[in-house]
Parts: sequence; structure tokens; C-alpha cells
Amino acid sequence: MTLAFSGDAWTQLIVALSIFVPVVITIAISIVFLRGAKNDPDEQRWRRLEEQRREADAAGRDAATDDRA
Repeated sequence: MTLAFSGDAWTQLIVALSIFVPVVITIAISIVFLRGAKNDPDEQRWRRLEEQRREADAAGRDAATDDRA
């Protein structure tokens, strides 16, 4: 393994890890917290209201179609 042959290789490895490890950890933490947003009460309320609005729109369209027939 050529990595152990020079100090420059070790320096490059340490620099690369110091850049990529925090990025990977940040992405993992973001995923955990953003998935937790699904359980947010406000988010659930917004979803429920959106679903009710869609149902009301669908019912309104059905009623309009029945009137024409």
C-alpha cells in the first residue's frame, strides 16, 4: 500500500477526511431531522387541511357534473 510510504500521502488523507467526514455527518444528521419533520404537528395539520381541500374540490366537481346530467 503506497499510502504508508510518504508523509505527503498521510497529509493528503487527513485533509481529505477532514473535508469529507463532516460533510457526511452533516448529511446524515439532516436526513434524521428532516424525516422527523413528518411527525411535526404543524406539518400534519397542513397535510390534513390539504387533503380536506382536495376532497372538497373533488366533491364540488362531482356535484357540478351531476347538475349537468
